[in-house]
Amino acid sequence: MVRKIIFADSFHLTEEAKQEISSLGTIVSLSLHQRGQLLLESENADIIVAEYAVINEELIERAKNLKGIVVYGVGVDHVNLNAASKRGIPVGNCRGGNAEAVAELALSLMLECIRWTGRANEYVRSGKWKFADSAYLPTWVMGREMKGKKLGIVGAGAIGTRIGELAEAFGMTVCVTLGRKKSHPRFPWLPLEELLPRSDIVSINVPLVPETRGLFSRELFPLMKEGSILIVTSRGGIVDEVALAEALLSGRIAGAGLDVFAREPIPQNSPLFSVPNIVLTPHMGGSTEEAVSNISNIVVECCKRLLEGKLPITTVNLELLQQYGYYSEYAEKSVL
Repeated sequence: MVRKIIFADSFHLTEEAKQEISSLGTIVSLSLHQRGQLLLESENADIIVAEYAVINEELIERAKNLKGIVVYGVGVDHVNLNAASKRGIPVGNCRGGNAEAVAELALSLMLECIRWTGRANEYVRSGKWKFADSAYLPTWVMGREMKGKKLGIVGAGAIGTRIGELAEAFGMTVCVTLGRKKSHPRFPWLPLEELLPRSDIVSINVPLVPETRGLFSRELFPLMKEGSILIVTSRGGIVDEVALAEALLSGRIAGAGLDVFAREPIPQNSPLFSVPNIVLTPHMGGSTEEAVSNISNIVVECCKRLLEGKLPITTVNLELLQQYGYYSEYAEKSVL
């Protein structure tokens, strides 16, 4: 019997990875616009690989032969983990595969918000640079330096930790908050309400879960240090974008860099477009050649293990599988 592997949306894989997955079964490639086709094709699918496509309870119930779900990337907010776990379906992600890429983008957003190089490039190209005297340059050209600044990391997993390491190379002081443990092996841990007023730059790196949805709200922004910078590279929906625009326009926050948004693509009527001191990028954090290679290898490995009846090394719903009584049957075959 030919196995069926669905690519539920469009994402980058190396040619080697595509060939390896093709050797495991028939690939059905879809886009986000083909929701009806996804529901239909899922009925006899063995594996579904999805980056953004919503894998909800309806789809999981339709997929009677489903052996596992592979998330291309790290965030799993588009997958109903509870529904999958009830059916005994493991969900594996690609954690660690794009950690370096996202961390480096976070640092580039920090640098942009503290020196405004993109804005300066536009200034030169537009012909507005008329005089060599530095005193004639616009006031926004006067930036700041990273060295000596305090970075607060909200969520120091693989990506947040790497951001902290890179920040230290710039001479920054790093502290972290949130996460399951109130500690970190490298950086000091502080409660959120203590970290925010101390941080010159705040980097958000927590996943989007019920506890973090809307976390950075109109009530939380006043806790941030005046003139600080906010960087968001994890998931949209954690930050109230209307409240953020207000905080930027009021001058409470000096700048922000966002790679993720509550709605993607960001709608043209978003209040963020009315704010000059913000940098917006199109959810490109994990888009490097190296990250694609890393993620491709993890996707292949997840697919192989699932088809062998084993848990992927990166299974994210272990506790739920155990709760519903499925974990032991996988544990006997898996070395996690």
